[in-house]
Amino acid sequence: MKIVVDENMPKVAELFMDIADVSYVNGRTVNACDLKGADALLVRSVTKVNSTLLDGTDIKFVGTATIGVDHIDQDYLAENKIGFASAPGCNANAVADYVLSALSYLYLHKGVSWLKAKIGIIGFGNVGKRVYARLKALGCDLVVYDPFQSQLANLDGVPFNNLESVMVCDVICLHAPLTQAGEFPTKGMIDESLLALLKPGASIVSAGRGGVLHEKSLLKRYNELNCDLNLVLDVWAGEPNIDKELMALADIATPHIAGYSLQGREKGTLMVYQAFCQHFGLDAAFNEHNGLSRGALASIEFSPQYDRHLLIAHACHAIYNLAADDSKMRQLMSRSHVGGEFDYLRKHYVERDEFSTCQVAKEYVDLLALGFSEKV
Repeated sequence: MKIVVDENMPKVAELFMDIADVSYVNGRTVNACDLKGADALLVRSVTKVNSTLLDGTDIKFVGTATIGVDHIDQDYLAENKIGFASAPGCNANAVADYVLSALSYLYLHKGVSWLKAKIGIIGFGNVGKRVYARLKALGCDLVVYDPFQSQLANLDGVPFNNLESVMVCDVICLHAPLTQAGEFPTKGMIDESLLALLKPGASIVSAGRGGVLHEKSLLKRYNELNCDLNLVLDVWAGEPNIDKELMALADIATPHIAGYSLQGREKGTLMVYQAFCQHFGLDAAFNEHNGLSRGALASIEFSPQYDRHLLIAHACHAIYNLAADDSKMRQLMSRSHVGGEFDYLRKHYVERDEFSTCQVAKEYVDLLALGFSEKV
């Protein structure tokens, strides 16, 4: 069996070495000739998979190691009985780690006592649910906005409310997708009228999609509040050509890398691998226990005397301190070619580990709630 794979997909050689011959290609330039004699195609978001690419080939399965699937013509695949799999939620834990690292930064550098704050979450998909679960386990006071999820009976008990209720919170976490159609489009959803509800000293962590937050209105509100807003921004309208004025005002600015953990990227490949095995009737030899890289920091121990906020902050930053990503972005983005530098940062990002790769003793219940593993 032969598979053609985007050269930037991690872990492919290890996962497929015993079940297929692997041929690597550039995801942006792959064409039908590259697929000659191949049974399967594994891609990332840069490859448009449609009739132009697949007509005349023997491809029987397509997998994309991404959450989004807008680069895949799923109707064409279905019409031609070609199996398909994506990787929804593969980087959700990484984004949740980013959020907790961001809140830890705001505590350490600006005194934001988020454990005692009212926290609003916008978007209750794979990421929003994980952020909610971690914060709930810490005992945080939460409110959630998601007009689609709030209609599901199996989510009783989740404190759903309207956008206005979220926007008056002390901390607001943005995890909504970017949509322009349907009953509840999100493009520009957080507009001037909603931003006017922001209280002095409020904190925004935006790690969903750029364009949901109306940036010009945010700049206006920032000035109206005499700069008394805390901003952690990972996603931007008009990426890669982002607003440098807004970047300059942000406490933390990163180049859309909240989900870029080593294990998150590997998990995308692993999910495609498992779907591949199922499609072709093969036994999957790898799972999350033996198919993902271990972290560099195996365990952490703390002194008996510790402040709760401080312990969480130091533990989070021991695994991932997003201030380093902020510093590198500001350094490179000071140059004139903003779009090119933004893409460069994403392409050459030094992947980090996830909290779950590090073990802590069972008495550190806060860290276990954050996604750290219990020491065995």
